[in-house]
Amino acid sequence: MKHQAGITMVQLTDDGNADAAIERMPRYFEEARQAGSDIVVFPEYVLGNRISTQHPRVQRFLALAREHGIYAIAGMVETHGDKWATTALVADREGNLLGRAMKSHPACGPGPHWWPPMAGSDSEARGILGHQFKVFHLDFGPIGILQCYDGYFPESWGCMSFEGAEIVLWINGREGQVEDAYCIFPSNSYGIAVGANISNGANTGFATPWGKFITANGIREEARLFPRVKERGDACVHATIDLAGLRNYRKHLRTMHQRRPELYGRLTQEIRMWQDYPDIPWDFPECAAYANKSTIP
Repeated sequence: MKHQAGITMVQLTDDGNADAAIERMPRYFEEARQAGSDIVVFPEYVLGNRISTQHPRVQRFLALAREHGIYAIAGMVETHGDKWATTALVADREGNLLGRAMKSHPACGPGPHWWPPMAGSDSEARGILGHQFKVFHLDFGPIGILQCYDGYFPESWGCMSFEGAEIVLWINGREGQVEDAYCIFPSNSYGIAVGANISNGANTGFATPWGKFITANGIREEARLFPRVKERGDACVHATIDLAGLRNYRKHLRTMHQRRPELYGRLTQEIRMWQDYPDIPWDFPECAAYANKSTIP
């Protein structure tokens, strides 16, 4: 394994035209190569909806990885027979499909809670969900991938780190912004470098434990990602992660050495917290049917 890793996180607008998105990718592959990055990371969904890995856009993505000699990640909704799965593809430096990570937590439902899954917003809940937090062992070190709503669950970050991921890449296909706190907390607590991006929002950037083990251009801001893209629109940001320093930190990580697993059993049990509020009516009638259910048969 190498002692450092260069990462380029791309903020790529998704207007529903996946052909246009793939045509804008070469610029960022080239910028990543010029920056000396080992991997370039694009947002969720950008390769297209309900397509296979044989689709021309996927093949073009793999070809770009080969042409630039760089690892690459991009999201899509992949067909699986009559089903589908929100998927992040991983290309190796030779342009081979190294593997895929499937989204584990479905984003579905209307505001203000973005739950329960209802007609018009239930696609991911009707698809196939990931059943593991997969770690990819690249030539510079082990990485994990989270997709959008996965990153809202602290357990996702912890499982990735405990499975051995030193770098966790969080790709988002949505509006708004990458939430600093959702990246900084797991970075500090689980001893990981985080790279996060978004399609139709802002704040694509990086978090490392207590701001250490990273070299990048830009001005540091308290409690913010560094470096980061401050505005919406197509852009990218580069950073070099000091893996030797990060590994030393992980070996001595006090929130690992001083864990109390005998206290955490409730985290793996079904929780029915909603039953504590019988006098509060559900905001939608569908809530009762989908309480404590992540998928729709």
